Amino acid sequence: MRFPILALAGALAVGCGGSGGSQPTTPTPTPAPAASTPACAVAPNETPGPVTDPDGPFFHQVVAARTSDGVSIRDARQVLDHASVPDGVRMSDGSIRIYYVNGAEGAVWVARMDGDLVTPIAPISLDGVLRPRGVVDPDATRLSDGRIRLAYLSGFGAPGSATVRAMCLADSTDGERFTVVGAAVSFGAGDTTTDPSMVRLRSGNWLMAMSRGQTTVLARSGDGAIFTVGETLSFGGVPELATTGDGRVRLYVCANGIESYVSANDGATWQREATVVAPGGSARIVCDPSMVAETDVFLYKTAG
Repeated sequence: MRFPILALAGALAVGCGGSGGSQPTTPTPTPAPAASTPACAVAPNETPGPVTDPDGPFFHQVVAARTSDGVSIRDARQVLDHASVPDGVRMSDGSIRIYYVNGAEGAVWVARMDGDLVTPIAPISLDGVLRPRGVVDPDATRLSDGRIRLAYLSGFGAPGSATVRAMCLADSTDGERFTVVGAAVSFGAGDTTTDPSMVRLRSGNWLMAMSRGQTTVLARSGDGAIFTVGETLSFGGVPELATTGDGRVRLYVCANGIESYVSANDGATWQREATVVAPGGSARIVCDPSMVAETDVFLYKTAG
């Protein structure tokens, strides 16, 4: 997503974020504590309120659609206003939670989706801090033990600031109150990487995709805790990862609308698949894809 001063990460290039779902049954380790990672330290937001940037999330909407195959969508409808960078996850009880940046409140919120009804619940908390400062681009995954793992960009601030950034991980048993557990990827000063999305592969290893402008950066991990940054893909930015029923990996990116690519070898090579959401109509921006694993729900962001 994009908003220059309080700006969300996603939109550094095309105005877009998203992710995962439930994972294989092998237990997932908990990363080491984040105390040694300054960018994952939690601080309260001292000035919560509307994000007034005209390109920012106050002027974005979250759309929910249905899909039977992950690429052909139907019944698209707006479900949240003043909301951006959506990502959905199916809970253990079968209900769906949507994580998003609330442009009217200036924080990451969670909403509950029941059928066609979406109801905002509350802002998330990290280590007991409600509306934590500098936290954007949420990406939620349900682990094999039922915990919700949130990957997010921490340390987000005004352009040009010296704030240290990292892609951090936090866990929750209720989907609302999270405990920070570590940094998945740490960045040097001035790095502009945003929008994490991660998924567990059929091998048991983990793949993370992140946005760097109009490109996607991949990172890999054996334990789902510490990721090593690898190759850059030129397909588009603000990525979303998902797995298919036959074990392939699907990558959604924001390019000409929302496009999908697939890989049969855990992301080593990719093949273009389809245009999932075409640009045009009344929406100036169509981006931030999220395929909610184990459901037929596909989320994305629009802006007029």
